[in-house]
Amino acid sequence: MSTDRQIILQKIESIISDIARSLSRNETPKYTILSKSRSNVQRDAASIQLGTATTEIEMFGRQGASTLKFSKVVQVLSLVYKLVSEGGCVTQRDAYYTLSSTFTSQNDFNRCFEDVLRILDVPRRALGLSAAPKGSIAGAVKVKQGSEEIDCLLLGNSGYELPGDMSNVKLESLGARYVLVVEKDAVFKTLCDKVIWNQVPCILITGRGYPGLAVREVVSRCEQDFKLPVLGLFDYNPHGLQILLTYRFGSTRMGREGIQYTSNIQWLGLHWFDVKDADAKHFKKFGKKDTQVCDSLLSQPFVNQRQRYYNEVAQMKRHRVKLELESIDDMKEFVVNKILKKKYFDDRFHEC
Repeated sequence: MSTDRQIILQKIESIISDIARSLSRNETPKYTILSKSRSNVQRDAASIQLGTATTEIEMFGRQGASTLKFSKVVQVLSLVYKLVSEGGCVTQRDAYYTLSSTFTSQNDFNRCFEDVLRILDVPRRALGLSAAPKGSIAGAVKVKQGSEEIDCLLLGNSGYELPGDMSNVKLESLGARYVLVVEKDAVFKTLCDKVIWNQVPCILITGRGYPGLAVREVVSRCEQDFKLPVLGLFDYNPHGLQILLTYRFGSTRMGREGIQYTSNIQWLGLHWFDVKDADAKHFKKFGKKDTQVCDSLLSQPFVNQRQRYYNEVAQMKRHRVKLELESIDDMKEFVVNKILKKKYFDDRFHEC
């Protein structure tokens, strides 16, 4: 057994032993977890990640809520212990079904597993759980997984579905000049149908909304291994920009692991310039939640220290309209034109 696996097992054994000891002494059991408090979220103009501050969670909480949560955490720790000790690996979906009598939904399980990641402070793949597939890749790239090799230039509009665990997957560029990340699966399929890589040699990737860790890892690997610029295309709304920033700066949901898979993604659109002359029937109304997200974005260092991004969010809030990518008439022509004319924001947030 590797040293890393031994360390994880020892951590779990120590947590369970401390809980059993506290119960035997009629003391309140507790565990220590990386804090998600605002003071422990380290934000600057280049990144966002959890710090090292911890907090203690006690078993007996108000109205029994903490007791139930405590029980769920212990059950997930027990499952992880079994997987790590046996060298097994399952998807989070399979793990949820294994513990479906305990958890009310997949999201309920996922939130608990995120807590376990912050308790153990180790990468997800080290615990024997992988995310369910949530993302696709197509275009000028070859995917190698075991004895299987897939030339993504030859695939249909669904592309190649990315597995939840990329540790045994290798990628080979087939003359790509860009990595093009699109928010939505529908837009991904449209660009595949139009064979966009024939005009702009690119690796096309979608995370189908907010990207999982595996999708972010793929984008980061394509950027670093192939030395390619990463361009991102998202809806014109506050959540579209939040998704872009997840690729760029990471997120705190997966503990301190997410920061490893960031990329220097450049904002291809949609910008106010792209949507200001659109037919009014395509605009969606701003809600209270949209305004709140805009305010949150404007307060973040990675936005308010970059004039172009700040201006875009301020415009979005002022005009109070949203526009989805599907409203663009000729998506392929739109994207090709923006890329060739370099109408995107670089990391310094100047237009290239």
